[in-house]
Amino acid sequence: MSIGRTASRILIGGAAVLALSGAGQAFAGAGENLDSSVYGAKARSHGTNGQVAISDTAADRHSVYTLYDRRDNTGLRLDNSRGNGSTVYSGMNENNYVRKVTACVNIQLSPDSCGADDRPGDEH
Repeated sequence: MSIGRTASRILIGGAAVLALSGAGQAFAGAGENLDSSVYGAKARSHGTNGQVAISDTAADRHSVYTLYDRRDNTGLRLDNSRGNGSTVYSGMNENNYVRKVTACVNIQLSPDSCGADDRPGDEH
């Protein structure tokens, strides 16, 4: 009987460890600063990652945008066509926090220029 009890305790303990580690991974995106930049644009989501911001950092007449994902939504885009020195913010939703940001410059009649994606835990 002691072998059965020991095996049960190991299984229960292992299940608890897996459950806790999975919960930690699910929460990992909230709270880690996310930043992406390319010449002319900077995208970021800081603090609780409830919103994303896209800044135009060059007087080059190109608008900028960020491609971003939230916990429950992917493939989102936020545009900033207000010009150099301006920043545009998405809506705030800390429950549906930002999981990825990518800064891009909208170059007319040519491929857009984008920085690297930044996701939680990617050491970016």
